[in-house]
Amino acid sequence: MPKRVKLGHHYYYIVTVDELHSGGFRGKNVVIEGSIEDRPLIEFLPMELPGYRTTFKVSGIRIEFAGSPCIGMGDRVKVYGRFLGDCIMASAIETERALYTTEE
Repeated sequence: MPKRVKLGHHYYYIVTVDELHSGGFRGKNVVIEGSIEDRPLIEFLPMELPGYRTTFKVSGIRIEFAGSPCIGMGDRVKVYGRFLGDCIMASAIETERALYTTEE
């Protein structure tokens, strides 16, 4: 079993993209590391509770984050979140300069 790290109240498996594609980590908390492939898309969501959603890709895996972190194309990031099979719903994004978290 891969190594785990703790962030906040949860443990996350440190995995590679190949391990995610093998299908054994669907529904589990994971952390991956890599560079952001294109410009992140930051959407304003003016529904009942106004907020932002940021979407980007790391190593071909789509990442969704509830917030507007200060990140850009080419930035090296660590993404903590739940792997849903086709994307990771991120609960935290770590860069060299900051750690961005969202409420759980």
